[in-house]
Amino acid sequence: MSKKNIFVVEDQAAVREGIVENLNREADLCAGGEAEDVQPALVAIAAAPPDLVLADLQLKSSDGIQLIRELRQRYPALPVVAMTMFDAVGRERQARAAGATGFVVKQDGAAKLVATIRAALQG
Repeated sequence: MSKKNIFVVEDQAAVREGIVENLNREADLCAGGEAEDVQPALVAIAAAPPDLVLADLQLKSSDGIQLIRELRQRYPALPVVAMTMFDAVGRERQARAAGATGFVVKQDGAAKLVATIRAALQG
């Protein structure tokens, strides 16, 4: 079975590294790329499209909602899971309206994150 490539967009390096480590421990998933903001993410995703994008909603220079909208326009079939620490209910509504396939709160932990990614990959 081939591993599904997950592209991680997270501005906090320590959080991003932890997510990448967790994904790489899974038998069916791996971190296929990472970026800390929207523009580097769009460039990298265009160069090597992943199976799914995991996007933080609070980024350095922009909002993750912008990234989700852009990905939805460019890659309509690409699953996107949004994640946040803040105002989960309000942000989930915004993320889903922008086209997110799934949503997870960072505090829910690695098992919930992985389960949400798997569910989004299955459609």
